[in-house]
Amino acid sequence: MLSLRLHAGQTGTRIYFLPVCIALVAYLWLVCPVCLYAADNLNCLDYEIALQKSKDAQKPLLIFFTSPWCYYCREMERKVFQNKDIISILNERFLLVEVDISRQKDLKEDYRINYTPTSLFLDIRGKPIIDVKGYIPTKRFRKLLRYVGENHYKTTAFSDFEKE
Repeated sequence: MLSLRLHAGQTGTRIYFLPVCIALVAYLWLVCPVCLYAADNLNCLDYEIALQKSKDAQKPLLIFFTSPWCYYCREMERKVFQNKDIISILNERFLLVEVDISRQKDLKEDYRINYTPTSLFLDIRGKPIIDVKGYIPTKRFRKLLRYVGENHYKTTAFSDFEKE
């Protein structure tokens, strides 16, 4: 084993160079990518926590209803929710909850969800603003986020807002 001997006064301190290097490389390889890409991930919350935080943070909620067998759910996760612009807007202006309807049947029933994917937006008091069923392309999803995030829903129907 390679060793490096450093002198500290009368007694020497022996540092084993190779294990330290291996540990450092392993740390950088495993931990730092997580730090670098942390801003590129969506911040999903538990439903109850998100409802409470919504009031405190004055941010609307997006509940994304999904199911394990849903092809278009995976497509939205892959194409829309991986878009850096969408991630930034969601993390900054919304609270996100992902609900697997096969596991959280109570929320499925409470909101009468019978189709996945469904994107349901709630205001800060937990009242539904709009729900959109099916796959939403990135450009339309961005417009939907503007519609809700900038409070256009208070004065304009989404169909009219979309035409602008």
